[in-house]
Amino acid sequence: MTRAFLVLGAAMRAPGQPGPALIRRAEHAAALWRAAPEALILASGAGGEAEAIVAICRAAGVPPDRLICETRARSTAENLAFCRPILAARGIARVTLVTDGYHAPRALFLARRAGIEADADSPARPAGPPGRHAMRLLREAAAVAKALALSATRRP
Repeated sequence: MTRAFLVLGAAMRAPGQPGPALIRRAEHAAALWRAAPEALILASGAGGEAEAIVAICRAAGVPPDRLICETRARSTAENLAFCRPILAARGIARVTLVTDGYHAPRALFLARRAGIEADADSPARPAGPPGRHAMRLLREAAAVAKALALSATRRP
């Protein structure tokens, strides 16, 4: 069975310039791939995110035949919805989500909701002012509340 790492996109600073979270996630995926070179890396995100993930992975030595690019997703839910048929077409039943630790619980919830069997692997938490991490956690708490509310009103 083919192993796959699904890298969830993150904000770009400017066109063609990945932000720190995107760089962290892509570099972490490349490190995971080095430990499992038979694996595929599926990069997902619109607005240049997926292309930036692929470029970072290529620069880290991941060959092009191990990289797949999904360029339409603008949210975590879309990452999963748009990647599900890509994974199914390759016979991949389980995927490792590559995202930041604060984002992983919601990403796993949304993966289950999308019918994707997944675990998560996260890069080390970045250094920086404590206030910045607190803001990430607050933003994620709001996103979790939204995901739960939508889950209660929609069928999978």
